[in-house]
Amino acid sequence: MTSSALSFPASASSPFERWHRHFLHNRDAPCTLPWQEPYHLSPTELRVAGRSIQQFQLGEWARGRGLKRRAASHPVLGTDPSFLPALELFIAEEQGHSAILGRFLDRERIPRLANNWLDGVFRRLRKLAGLDVCVTVLVTAEVLAMPFYEALRDATRSSLLRSICMRILRDEAAHLKYQALTLGLVRRPLSGAARTICSLGHSALFHGTALLLWQQHRKMFHAAGWSFASFWNDARRWFRLLQRRIENCDPSNLVPL
Repeated sequence: MTSSALSFPASASSPFERWHRHFLHNRDAPCTLPWQEPYHLSPTELRVAGRSIQQFQLGEWARGRGLKRRAASHPVLGTDPSFLPALELFIAEEQGHSAILGRFLDRERIPRLANNWLDGVFRRLRKLAGLDVCVTVLVTAEVLAMPFYEALRDATRSSLLRSICMRILRDEAAHLKYQALTLGLVRRPLSGAARTICSLGHSALFHGTALLLWQQHRKMFHAAGWSFASFWNDARRWFRLLQRRIENCDPSNLVPL
């Protein structure tokens, strides 16, 4: 199948048009979080969750210049009039998560991180190749963000942090559908063998990163009552869902609700 097989008829709307509208709606919707809450993290909660929040606040921030450059040069998706505008809003939404977490850190007088070795590894990996690899690395982090924020939501008594986690979880669940659409369309012209290789490579990246995530944040998971088995099973559940969506890419199903 050639790249032209991915083209969308002029009379049909782009599958990214609805995502563009979705991200616009999220951007313009009021952000109602209980910042007035008087509760602050206890010393114990700071020890078990503070470092985790710092690392994810840093990881959520990215300018996305490399991603946008690769997207713009893609032979088919780059010509879709809705693709790049939706991508820019998606990147801005991720930056919004970083801003919310940063405000929480400032409120709790937890210093922000300037760098972190695991975040640095992910940023370097995203620069290695084309759009497929860049999105694959990015969505791997988003898959693992699901169990992370599910646990962080329950790791402290802060209703503000709980609300922040629920807000981010809602956005990230949608992001997984959006990224599955992108990867599914990017990989559609590949042979079956090539798609299998991509899937196996993605699986290896996911499982290795999941082990690192547990090692880095196990205190926070334990505080939320999670065992390694519960983390592993939940992470793999989200990853299997993502892979099914990529493999059975149907633009009509991979749209925001």
